[in-house]
Amino acid sequence: MKTLRALSFLAFLPVFACGAESPAGPTDAAPPSDAAPDVAVDAAPTEGAAPDASAPLAAMATPRSLFGAVACDDGRVRVLAGYGPLSLLSSVEAYDEPTNAWTTGTPATLHRYAHAVAKSSDGDVYVIGGTSDGETPIGEVDVYSPKTDSWSTAPALPTARLGLAAATANDGRIFVLGGGASPDDATGVVEVYSPDTKTWTTGPTMPTARLGLQVVTGSDGLIYAISGRDAEKNPLGAVEALDPVAGTWTTMPSLPVPRYWFGAALVPDGRVLVLGGVNDDGFLDDVEALAPGASSWSELQPLPETRGWLSAAVTPSGRVLAIGGSTDDGIAGQPPPLATMFAYDAAKDVWTK
Repeated sequence: MKTLRALSFLAFLPVFACGAESPAGPTDAAPPSDAAPDVAVDAAPTEGAAPDASAPLAAMATPRSLFGAVACDDGRVRVLAGYGPLSLLSSVEAYDEPTNAWTTGTPATLHRYAHAVAKSSDGDVYVIGGTSDGETPIGEVDVYSPKTDSWSTAPALPTARLGLAAATANDGRIFVLGGGASPDDATGVVEVYSPDTKTWTTGPTMPTARLGLQVVTGSDGLIYAISGRDAEKNPLGAVEALDPVAGTWTTMPSLPVPRYWFGAALVPDGRVLVLGGVNDDGFLDDVEALAPGASSWSELQPLPETRGWLSAAVTPSGRVLAIGGSTDDGIAGQPPPLATMFAYDAAKDVWTK
C-alpha cells in the first residue's frame, strides 16, 4: 500500500560545507545543542515492567534523520548521531520501553550522518563511516559503551564510505557493506572487523553495488543486503544474502517495492522486516517482510505516515520501533527531521503512535 506524493527534492543527501555545523537553508538561527538541557542524564533502565501499548510513544529530545539505531544489551534502544534540525549531531539518546522515556548519554566527538551502526557481541556499539559534509566519506570508527556511557576509537574503516550498512555475524565479526565514495557512487565493497583482534579484512564483494541499503543478520545466520540504490540513483529491489562462514553470496527474493534510506529489523518470529524509505515516487509507507525460507515478500500494515531516512530497532518486548526520519512535508524541498516514532506489533500486524 502507498500513500505518496510526488517530490521534487529527492536529492541524495542534504549537503554541508566542510567544517560547517549548519545546513544551508532559510534560517540563520544558531545551531541548537545536540541534547536538550531538560532531559534526564542517562539512568538505569526499569527492569521487569511491561510496556503500556496504549500510551503515546515518547519522542526523542532531538529530531534526527539518517542516523543509527541499535537495541543494546541493557534493554534500551540507542540512537546515535544523524542529521538534526539545524546541525549535524554527535548525540546519543536511549529509549527505555517500560518507562516510555528517552534519556541522553555522552555525545561522541565526531558529528556525522549516513553512517552505519552495529552492536558487538560484548555489547559495545560501533559507529562506522558516514559523512560530515554530505559529500566526503569518512572512515573513522567510534565505539560507544552503554555500560560506562563512554566512547573510544577503533581502527578506521579501510575504505571510507557514506551510505553504508553493517551487521554483526553470529561469530562476532562486524560486516560492513556497500555505500559509496561520494553521493554519486555505489560500491559492492565488503570489509570485516574483528573486535577480538581489532583488525579489518576484506570480505566477499557484494554482487550488486549499492548505497542507502540496509543489512540484517537473519535467524538463519545469513547476512541480508537489502535494496538501496545504484550509482545512477535508481532504487533497487535486489536482495542478496552472504554466508559469513563460507564467504558465498546467494540471490534472495527481490523486494517488491524498491527503496533506499529505509529501516529494517529482524522480528522475534524470524522474519526480516523493511519499512518506509524513498524511491522515485517519494517517501514511502510500505512495510514488507520475508519469512525464513519464503519465496516472496509479504505486504504488511503500512506505517501510519510516509517516512524515509528513518531507523528501526526491536525492543525487549518484541515491538519494532520506526524512529525519526522525515516525511514529505518539507519547506523549500528540505523535509525536516522528526523526533516521533511508531511501534509495530508483528504478531497483530498493528502500528501504534
